Amino acid sequence: MKFITEMELRDRYKTEPFATYGLETDTKLTPGARQFLVDRRVTLTQERSSGGKSSNANKQKQVQRRESWCTLRLRGRLDCTASLFLVIGAELLRSGDAALSEEVLALSKCFQSVQKAEREQTAPEKIQFWGWTEEEIKGHSDALEKCVDISEFHVGLENAKELTLLNHLRASLRELEPAILETYWNEEQQVCSREELIDTVNLIINIVCMMMWECLGGQKWKR
Repeated sequence: MKFITEMELRDRYKTEPFATYGLETDTKLTPGARQFLVDRRVTLTQERSSGGKSSNANKQKQVQRRESWCTLRLRGRLDCTASLFLVIGAELLRSGDAALSEEVLALSKCFQSVQKAEREQTAPEKIQFWGWTEEEIKGHSDALEKCVDISEFHVGLENAKELTLLNHLRASLRELEPAILETYWNEEQQVCSREELIDTVNLIINIVCMMMWECLGGQKWKR
């Protein structure tokens, strides 16, 4: 099962706006992607497969192999993102921004709880950052992600290095939602069985966006 994200649709829409979007067989939209189409009044159509039916036994084997591959791919992406936290923390420290480096490394510990929860099939730990609860972080970061859209313009800023590193981290974190959906999608119930992992990753993305907003001269978030 492949999932189309909001960012994929947004990039495609920027290149060439469309009024109808055809969803291929074995492809689904993330909640953000579906809302993107609704906001722009894009008609969603479902394309039908023309292939023949295979035996139930073969289908079951294919599902099991796909689930195994999805799990391996997800864990590989989690590992890559965890290593990126460390690379960025080290680079910021080497550049002289010890305070931001410390924040990134502290946030990496929150991300490690997501990795642990996925591997052990447990709920991720509640996040507290800057002395705020998850609810307070959500309240302060509501709709902030769309306000920190980094482009070539920001490369010329004094703190361009910090912004681009954080933007790289955010992009890596964004890739996790479709990977989690592919791995834990329940076709019968049409739900993701590990939605709490997505919620925690999105909360970490919100914190990264708040760091980027501060780099852009916005509000400082520490109490």
